[in-house]
Amino acid sequence: MLIFGHPQIPTNPFVRVTEIPQIAQSLASAIVYFHAKDKEAFNLSAHCSQNGVKYAVLVASPLEWALMVNFKPSYILVENEPKNYQSLADDYLSDARVLWVIDKEEQIEQALKIRIDGVVFGAFLGL
Repeated sequence: MLIFGHPQIPTNPFVRVTEIPQIAQSLASAIVYFHAKDKEAFNLSAHCSQNGVKYAVLVASPLEWALMVNFKPSYILVENEPKNYQSLADDYLSDARVLWVIDKEEQIEQALKIRIDGVVFGAFLGL
């Protein structure tokens, strides 16, 4: 299981972007992320895919998941119903790892029980 944002586990930072120039300004070790509902989400996804940028996208619906997964993100971030998104990823053999956005360390055990690829703390993302 992947765990991002836990104070005891070192990890690369996630950096929120809303436009393409911000990607170039991010550290190479950073994982850029954005929301699927963002105005530039498709352009950001295409840019990251074409340039080999490791990125994540926060989705809020199965439709957003289906659209964004076509751009080959490294991670799909979900706030609600993580099991449903994990099932989609497993059924469609998606390479993107599903990360459940959590608030408390106790939720890690719940994520393990429902077999989610990983978790990321909302505070780590600035949410």
